[in-house]
Amino acid sequence: MQQFFSQNQTIVVFAHGLVFFSLGLAVWLQRRRASRLVLTNALIWLAAFATAEAFATWGNVFIPIQQSYMNATLISGLEILQGLLEAAAYLLMVQFGLRLLELDRGLRRWLTAGSIGLWGLIIGAGMAVGHAQHWTAIEWEHSVDNVAALCLLVTGCVLAAIGMWRQRGALSAAGMTGIRPYAAATAAVLSFYALISAVIVVGAPWAPGVITQEHWLSVTGIPVDVVQGLAGLVLCVLAAKLLEIFEFEAKQRVDALERSRAIAEERARFGRDLHDGTIQSIYAAALRLEAIALRSDDDPMCAEVRGVVGDLNHVTDDIRSYITDLAEAPDTASGIADRLRELGAEFDAESQLRVRVQVVGIAASGPIPQGAGKHLTQILREALSNAARHAGRCSVDVRLAFATDEIELVVSDNGSGIVPEDDLSTGLGLRNMHERARRMGGRLEVTSLSPGTRITVSIPLDSDLPDSAPLPQYSSAKVMP
Repeated sequence: MQQFFSQNQTIVVFAHGLVFFSLGLAVWLQRRRASRLVLTNALIWLAAFATAEAFATWGNVFIPIQQSYMNATLISGLEILQGLLEAAAYLLMVQFGLRLLELDRGLRRWLTAGSIGLWGLIIGAGMAVGHAQHWTAIEWEHSVDNVAALCLLVTGCVLAAIGMWRQRGALSAAGMTGIRPYAAATAAVLSFYALISAVIVVGAPWAPGVITQEHWLSVTGIPVDVVQGLAGLVLCVLAAKLLEIFEFEAKQRVDALERSRAIAEERARFGRDLHDGTIQSIYAAALRLEAIALRSDDDPMCAEVRGVVGDLNHVTDDIRSYITDLAEAPDTASGIADRLRELGAEFDAESQLRVRVQVVGIAASGPIPQGAGKHLTQILREALSNAARHAGRCSVDVRLAFATDEIELVVSDNGSGIVPEDDLSTGLGLRNMHERARRMGGRLEVTSLSPGTRITVSIPLDSDLPDSAPLPQYSSAKVMP
């Protein structure tokens, strides 16, 4: 077996890189689709890691072939570039893990900056030590690969495994119990990948692992590339299963659209019945009572009848108002933008806030969920009210961005804070804002700034309806299971 793998080493290494490239490509192709889950939004970092890992692995095939055609200086440059790319791939795995853990944005930024600093430290220390010890380029590349794998790749895989395990709860809450086992299996594969990356390293001046790849091959007869490639293949299959989340959510949107259309038709029918039946009956009864009341102005009973006629007229007006509400037109991007501009101008004129509203992407907007305008208006009203009560005299920037697959509302101030610390867990207003975002299938994040606070609301839109689906008269927000 060892002889077979030795004779086909180039094919084995190429297949190893191809598996990871396929993983990256599969996720990249789904990137444009909207999702409310952190898991699917974080997968782009796994795709970036897999793509970088694929090209770094292919360098083990490409560089030896080029040694017959290029001078030693260019080959050394390619080997250094390969080491930088490999370490960068490990850094991307760390970012994948940090996104899955759903950390506070400020903490995540610090950890991201720390991981980038560690990456730079590994590269810089490798160059300094390599220069002092007169390492060759390949020795430097292998040494940096070993240390970066131990410090970054292992850490990233562990963080990603923990985050993936935690995401099982979000999948269950979203009604995707069939996908939950794949998240658990992915966590197991990532843990295994961290283990082999920590234990098995390539022979080099810096080799902090337990055994070298050469020793592993001599004992087992199986190259580490085969083990890592198989782990990558399993990860690719599991990622494909996880990507079914997009199809599940798209089906939820289509179902919600059909429910919305049925509700709209029922509302229209109900309005017609009220107008053509109930109102006309009340109106006819009022006319008869009024005719009775007109027979004698002196009869006290006639005065009572006229009072009843007035009450019936009020009831008729209330029913007409209710019918008008039933026939309310669906939200549009421009309509929502106008509402938020008016609200911003109102607070700018009547409070101590200086409110600036910026709207972008109206023409690019996908189908607007029914009720989105009302919910976004109330979220902005609550955010501005909190700013007026707690942030003091300050400026508030409101940015409303439309895209084919998402609406994003960002409210940020430079005051002492829109939401007090105790309101973060107990405040009714903040809970209502979270609930409104949830009802639209979106999410709301509150971030402390220095100074100020930022509230971000993201609402996914459905830009992937089947081509055969008719254009909706009404659209609906996704209903959380």
